[in-house]
Amino acid sequence: MTRKITISIPKPCHENWHEMSPTEKGKFCSNCQKNVIDFTKSSDREILLAYNKNENLCGRFIVSQLNRDMIIPKEKRSVWMVAAASIIAFLGLGNQTIKAQEKSKTEQTDRKQLKDSIKSKSKKDFVTYTGTLYDSQDNPLPGVNVKVKQTKVETKTNFDGEFTIKAKKGYILIFQHENFLTTEFKLNNDIKIKPKMRDYFLTGDVVLTETEDD
Repeated sequence: MTRKITISIPKPCHENWHEMSPTEKGKFCSNCQKNVIDFTKSSDREILLAYNKNENLCGRFIVSQLNRDMIIPKEKRSVWMVAAASIIAFLGLGNQTIKAQEKSKTEQTDRKQLKDSIKSKSKKDFVTYTGTLYDSQDNPLPGVNVKVKQTKVETKTNFDGEFTIKAKKGYILIFQHENFLTTEFKLNNDIKIKPKMRDYFLTGDVVLTETEDD
């Protein structure tokens, strides 16, 4: 039997985080008279330990940390779970490779159509940009939509947050994902880029929901 725990913030606080008074573990909200713990760099285990100590917990989170299952296996099954996770990750990597190959074929078709449409019109102005997309903690972001602004050219980041796209210098790339703020990045002479998405933070009282699966 596996315990599944989900944390959420049903009623986000609208107080300005940057105007709160600093504390050892976060900030103090003078309006709510509460200590707000900064969990944006915390692991699932650290968050759960803090909640177990104080069920009236108020915290600040990255949206991607919320509304998802944090699976806590029994100790005797922990080794098996780690092995299973490794196998799942390996299979997932294989699927991503297949998808990347399919995407590569699609991009090749798009590039051919693009070349045919512009023919003699400044072909040399279009270059291939390659990059890796990161979050604010320098973690690669997979599955993010990447689009050249005001065009139909788009792709997705792969398992390692990597992407390739064809555009002109000065064009703007738009990165979109449900757990992050839409982020724009202006292209310049550097064809190898490392953009970062802006995290979307939520602050408020933590609600924990726990279920068990057989």
